[in-house]
Amino acid sequence: MFYPCMKKFLMGVGGGIALLALLAVPAAAQVPSSTAASVQAPPGKVKLPPARSVLDQVRRAGVLRVGVVEQIPWTFTNRSGELVGFEVDVARALASDLGVRLDLVRASANGIADDVAGGHADIGAAGLWFSPRRALVVNYSRPYSEATMRLFASRAKAAGRGDVAAYRLADVTLGVLKGSPGAAFVPKAFPLARISTFERYADLADAVETGSIDAGVSMSPRPEFLVHVAGDRIFLPVGNAIATRSESFIAPRGDADILAYLDGWIRYREESGWLKSRRDYWFGSFAWADQLEAK
Repeated sequence: MFYPCMKKFLMGVGGGIALLALLAVPAAAQVPSSTAASVQAPPGKVKLPPARSVLDQVRRAGVLRVGVVEQIPWTFTNRSGELVGFEVDVARALASDLGVRLDLVRASANGIADDVAGGHADIGAAGLWFSPRRALVVNYSRPYSEATMRLFASRAKAAGRGDVAAYRLADVTLGVLKGSPGAAFVPKAFPLARISTFERYADLADAVETGSIDAGVSMSPRPEFLVHVAGDRIFLPVGNAIATRSESFIAPRGDADILAYLDGWIRYREESGWLKSRRDYWFGSFAWADQLEAK
């Protein structure tokens, strides 16, 4: 069995850019004179245009609502009851560069696109891969991170199976988490293998450790964390990721301004090295593991 902090990990189911050129048009030229006073700003302040886009609405309201999905280490609740994680760091930096307050909106993996499309959140940040179905209701920004999928196996059960081809045989049983990217990917990538679906990640990990299935498939860094805490009992039989996908923000369809801002902001934060440093911390180390609740 696993340590308490790992159990918590397994239970989880992911100076700014000023767009002055867009804001420099005199307010009086944008709206009728009867409403011009509503967009006047104190001397020395940038005048806000009428709220035609999500970007304008966010700046007027003074708050950015970001939809997140609780999934360690993208977003999770720490020992102090606060939401932390890679996406939380990203959302905080984005709100700070916009000069507004951040409001994190909890969503489900299946419902976050509807939350953004329906206006319950301004944007979504949840380790989101491109989905043709999701793209019917939201737009995607340029990628700002990358997700990888790994095989993990019991060292006793999977001895001698050291490449992907060894897990594409009919006598192999692979475990996936219900509703996860792996649940959609594995049947296509491993068509001959038997698939066992688990409701909880802890149960999937236990099945791998006890040898009741040959291997599990999951998003990094969960497999790496299992190896970190389980020692010799669990290992990564295949050296490389079995799938890699880009992760992006999602934003309402038909709103070019917020999408342009997000794309520019991502480019700026990439060039400064900040995004890489956050990815390295959350996905390249377990320095954050002491933030997990011990229960």
